[in-house]
Amino acid sequence: MKKVLFMIFVFSTVYLPHSFAQDYTQWELPEDAIARLGKGRIYAMKFSPDETVFAVATTIGIWLYDTETYQETALLARNNKGVVKLVFSPDGSILASAERYSGITLWDVKAQKVMKTFQEGSAMYHGMYFSSDGQTFAHASHKEIYLYDVVTGGDKHILKGDQDFITYISFSPDGKTLASGGKDQSIWLWDVDTGAHKQTLRGHPESVTRISFNPDGNTLISVSKDMTIYYWDISTGERKKTLADKGLITDQLDKPETVERMSFSPDGTILATIRFNNTIRLWDTSTGTLIQTFPSQDTDKQEKDYSKNIEYVLFSPDNRTVVGSPIDGGKIRIWEVDTGESKSLLEDPGFVRNLSFSSNGKTLATGIYGGIIRLWNVDTGEHKKTISNLSVSSYRMYNHVFKPFSPYGKKFVFRNISGKVYLWDVATKQELLLSGMNYNSKELAYNLHAIISPDSQTLASWQTHKDLNIRLWDIASGKHKQILRGHKTRVKTVVFSPDSSMMASWSSEGDTTIRLWDVATGRHTRTLKGHTNSVEDVSFSQDGKTLASGGLDGTIRIWNSETGEQIQTFMENSFANNLAAQSAAVSVVTFYSDGVVLASGHKNGSIRLWDIDTRKAIQTFRGHAEAVSSISFSPDGKTVASTSKDATARLWDVDTGEQIYALTGYERTTWRVFFYSNGLPLATGFQHLNSHNFDKNIRLWDLRTGNPIKTLTGHTSWVVNIGFSGDGNTLTSLSDDDTVLLWDLVPTINVLDISE
Repeated sequence: MKKVLFMIFVFSTVYLPHSFAQDYTQWELPEDAIARLGKGRIYAMKFSPDETVFAVATTIGIWLYDTETYQETALLARNNKGVVKLVFSPDGSILASAERYSGITLWDVKAQKVMKTFQEGSAMYHGMYFSSDGQTFAHASHKEIYLYDVVTGGDKHILKGDQDFITYISFSPDGKTLASGGKDQSIWLWDVDTGAHKQTLRGHPESVTRISFNPDGNTLISVSKDMTIYYWDISTGERKKTLADKGLITDQLDKPETVERMSFSPDGTILATIRFNNTIRLWDTSTGTLIQTFPSQDTDKQEKDYSKNIEYVLFSPDNRTVVGSPIDGGKIRIWEVDTGESKSLLEDPGFVRNLSFSSNGKTLATGIYGGIIRLWNVDTGEHKKTISNLSVSSYRMYNHVFKPFSPYGKKFVFRNISGKVYLWDVATKQELLLSGMNYNSKELAYNLHAIISPDSQTLASWQTHKDLNIRLWDIASGKHKQILRGHKTRVKTVVFSPDSSMMASWSSEGDTTIRLWDVATGRHTRTLKGHTNSVEDVSFSQDGKTLASGGLDGTIRIWNSETGEQIQTFMENSFANNLAAQSAAVSVVTFYSDGVVLASGHKNGSIRLWDIDTRKAIQTFRGHAEAVSSISFSPDGKTVASTSKDATARLWDVDTGEQIYALTGYERTTWRVFFYSNGLPLATGFQHLNSHNFDKNIRLWDLRTGNPIKTLTGHTSWVVNIGFSGDGNTLTSLSDDDTVLLWDLVPTINVLDISE
């Protein structure tokens, strides 16, 4: 097609160097991929016990950082699976990672290699733990617990019983007893050395969700789904205290108080309960007595805004400090356990979803929803450092045209969460900041678009939410050139003429005009008027002298781009048995390279070819059930490829009007098609996020035959958008794993026999 429309990526970082200190875009790449942009969505963060390593679990694996420089040292990835949980062994030599949905891996941290993999169970749901001496590793499946001997490297025991769906496991401080909580409201105690079942504790009204031993191992604290909290005597198996009955605390308080959430300290000495109004209470896990209360400083306001309530608290490893993290962003508060004194981080940390203390409790790491990692001085609340995570947010991006490269795939456009926009050079892997291009509003971030001119000299950007202006940038220098003003409603799309000297833009919300601009000067040259309803698409002829437009009024209008004169008008419904204007509305227009033949796609699924010279319809293609979304011509003009909202991609014979082949996807599948100079129409598709049967692989098809050519495997979650570079040599894929992969298609294309 003639348009090169880009969706700007939302890269989650506040700072990007002008060149990558280490080229981690090349690390652990799947076959056929040439680069990966983005490090994935963050699920967990952990400092090693000696604080030399900072590990970040993401949708594509584990990133390891050196804590002196916070530069990446490795990406630990296995089998295209994301990682959701991390646990270091007590001495920090082993890192256990839980994969999304299933699978656990033990990594040798120093060698950065896999030590052991477990396919049974899912630590995502059941947890995984090292004993205090580091000699035993435990994880669970639905009804079984697996003990692994870290010293010998062999399986130790499989603990089996009648417990229904194990929800949580915990080692005693001496590592000799393991407790498991179940969905059947029971708690089982096991002998770690022998694997024998010791006793069962019953009494919870709902499934057990958390369990923890106190430091001496004589008391077990258990929590059920309804926030009932029990203290158990391990020696007798008797319940010795009820701290909360179905979430209601009555003991040691002036009036009953409801528990909304809870958390244990790392050593099990303290239990924290959180009330709806953000009151945090600390309880001794040996005696059940109240230790400290941290009251909300703005109770009335917090009760009116649930999104600002504390979701959970995190203890520092030495138990001296407690951090409260809000549910939906906002201030993070820090309390001193002994004195009850509090402070806040001095800067807004953003929408925090992950927290982690360093081993000495002096540094706090926060990870926001989009991927930024910030390090804070716990004593002062000051911001110390930001780690670039380059997480590509896929939010709202799957509904848009996805062609993120310059016409020949040399430049790639992205935007970081701070509002700065960069050009990434595919060859040198360097970024160029577009100076002055800064959008601070998060609301506008998801609606920011850009297009690079065919000569790769100019970039045009616009926002489809509120901004009525178009901005032009010099690609060589990154400097801002002009602001194009004049649209009365938000800009819908922009397209350059083939020689890059002219630009056409049009608006949505009922605007019936097309504005033409001189790219060199930024001057508005003329306004094209004639459509009686919104303009949907615009196309320049190859020589740039003719412009075609299609709209919701069911007409295709041909214009002289130099004079602005309307040359002729085609009406699809005049050739289609008086179809209603709404059904005949034009969704896409595309010129063939000769500038004489024009293709129009319509909301009713029909496609027409028009002869501009004779002003007649010369062919009609019927088969799509819904609106046509793209049309492209083969280099020789003998075939046409089309895609539609009906989840099909179709190939047509221009002479006969017959369909050659159709590829059908699942409901809501969107197809992309590219014609190569040898005539091959390569097709690939992706599914929208609200469809079924999500696929994280990318399949390439020969549209002439419907035969599969290649499957590209590498994303760890479903693909939400795909795009071809202008020369078709590179495929880009955006995934829900918050990364973009760049794939080299040249080897695949070269081996195909076009004569078949």
